[in-house]
Amino acid sequence: MEAPTRERGRPLVYEVRDLISIPEDVPELEIEKGDEAIIRELVLLNESVTAFVEIPYSTGQTRGWILLEIMPEEKVLSYTLEG
Repeated sequence: MEAPTRERGRPLVYEVRDLISIPEDVPELEIEKGDEAIIRELVLLNESVTAFVEIPYSTGQTRGWILLEIMPEEKVLSYTLEG
């Protein structure tokens, strides 16, 4: 089985616990495009790769979660506030 590819045959470079850049603003979580968050889980389904991304406060506590599509394109699918 081949590893998931991002584009033009290049391997997908993300792993769980990696930082990932958020591709668009999420004002409800006070996230701006380009802010980084922590990948907590990756899911491969057909040709799509989705990441569950944790948004922490500077204290380390969880502010919220983003469901982020990584492949075939990067986009926010949904989000939720913690607590």
